[in-house]
Amino acid sequence: MIPQEFIDEVLSRTDIVEIIEPRVALKKSGQNYSGLCPFHNEKSPSFSVSQDKQFYYCFGCQASGSALKFLMEHDRMDFRSAVEFLAQRVGMEVPDDRQVDRGASERRKSIYDVLEKSTEFFKEQLKSHEKRDRAVGYLKGRGLTGEIARDFGLGYAPPGWDNLMKKLATTNADRQLLIDSGMLTDNRDEDKTYDRFRDRIMFPIRDLRGRTIAFGGRVLDADAKPKYLNSPETPVFHKGRELYGLYEARKRVRRLERLVVVEGYMDVVALAQHGVGYSVATLGTATSTEHLARLFRIVPQVIFCFDGDAAGSNAAWKALLNTLPAMEDGCTAKFMFVPEGDDPDSLIRKEGQEKFEARLQKASGLTEFFFNHLSEGLNLDAAEDRAALSKKAVPLIETIPEGVFKELLINELSQKTGLDMERLVGATGLDRDVPPPDAPPEDYGSEMSEPESPQRSLKLSRIGEHATAILLRQPDVANLLDESDLAKLDGVPEWQMLVELVTWVHQAQDASPMLLLSHYHDTPYFGDLRRLAEQDPMLSKDQLAGEFLDTLRKMLHDSDLQQKQKVIEMLTRKPLSELSPEERQMLANYRREQAQN
Repeated sequence: MIPQEFIDEVLSRTDIVEIIEPRVALKKSGQNYSGLCPFHNEKSPSFSVSQDKQFYYCFGCQASGSALKFLMEHDRMDFRSAVEFLAQRVGMEVPDDRQVDRGASERRKSIYDVLEKSTEFFKEQLKSHEKRDRAVGYLKGRGLTGEIARDFGLGYAPPGWDNLMKKLATTNADRQLLIDSGMLTDNRDEDKTYDRFRDRIMFPIRDLRGRTIAFGGRVLDADAKPKYLNSPETPVFHKGRELYGLYEARKRVRRLERLVVVEGYMDVVALAQHGVGYSVATLGTATSTEHLARLFRIVPQVIFCFDGDAAGSNAAWKALLNTLPAMEDGCTAKFMFVPEGDDPDSLIRKEGQEKFEARLQKASGLTEFFFNHLSEGLNLDAAEDRAALSKKAVPLIETIPEGVFKELLINELSQKTGLDMERLVGATGLDRDVPPPDAPPEDYGSEMSEPESPQRSLKLSRIGEHATAILLRQPDVANLLDESDLAKLDGVPEWQMLVELVTWVHQAQDASPMLLLSHYHDTPYFGDLRRLAEQDPMLSKDQLAGEFLDTLRKMLHDSDLQQKQKVIEMLTRKPLSELSPEERQMLANYRREQAQN
């Protein structure tokens, strides 16, 4: 938990205009700055930034907050990362008074440092190494300029077994740090340690703060294997979550509205070179649901770009399957296939930005690709084939989150198969509150029995669901709330279950996620709690506490507003003559605030 005093001190040293201006074009307007709101589409500027109050406010969509909240909302940083970002700018170090391994925290910092030094080493080799001509010739042959190489931090790992080790490993501790960061390979069978990357073009993989967390290296020798070599997983790099080019895309495009997912690092760089600066690539893995959930938090539309052969079609289908669980209402996914024999790199060099983006516009929507793929080899004029389509589609539709999109997909299936909409709704579980009589019991342990009472909705607000999901995943965050916090939340109906869960954790000696769920197994709320427990917030254990605390602050703020609103409503119903001087002043202050807003 980061002390509030520290956060206040960081914000007091931060100039909010310096934080927002690189991301939003601001103009001086009287005492404040104004610009187009980054949180909603508008033609006339209604976004105001006060340098005196260190506060932003949009008169159009009512978005508001401090520099900290802006980074969380605009840059999609989690709470702790945003605090660390601001603290670093003002020369402060975030205190860590939580029960964590301080040694591990220092180790992570050391890994970031050695990876940054490795980045600079590779960049310098691309400029000055005696064998740099091969690397430079390769990049120029792919149509890349020095400017784009600089923007992506491209470098060169020269041939040889110990170039990086000689440069950075002056002690045994340095060598171990390079091993831990994935830059050296430690072959214990042969008792040898050597550079992992040799004679390769180097692509630094950066997190959203621009820190190098890993590398991808491409061979220069066409016969060498593997063609691409990635860093192994380390304390700062988890390839199943990260995306190459995401940091660069957010830096190049002020307001991202879509992201193109391609298969290779060179595709990302080549597209940016030719004006399509909003592409990303996975790191040697298939696009996962975790990737998609992360992308959809940043943009509403994701376009997959695959080769036009059978392998590309299969990869696209796997991507679609992983996209379905992330398809919340408001998200769209499309699928573009490049002509056989081409990849995004060669295609954009051949056709240019305008024609490539025209292909993106014409890309198949998820619904179209979904049904085209499932209908391959089927004759939908035949009843048995329509039944086959339904049998294949229903389990997949069931993975989509509840909402309008899921309902529309069911309607589309109904039209294609001729099956009654209500039967399909029942088959997919849409709006199903009570499990069917023959539903098998959930596997939460042999000692647990199927709940006998009917399932009910928790009636949680969206922010309440988010806080509850974190609590179910990491119950000890309940200790961040004290009795006064609970008292404030206790009067709000939609937060009652969260209050009850927190109270139970406070009373329990060892509240694990499974124990917490099992306590509510025989209650009407088990279904919703299980659903929330299965949500993956894609945050580390350390980050979950910060996220929960920030959500809690928002809930307490909302609770205060609701209580204030109740008092104001009560005062407005009373004749003015019956109000005390204090009540009149409260009412006057409220009306003044409303007029200013």
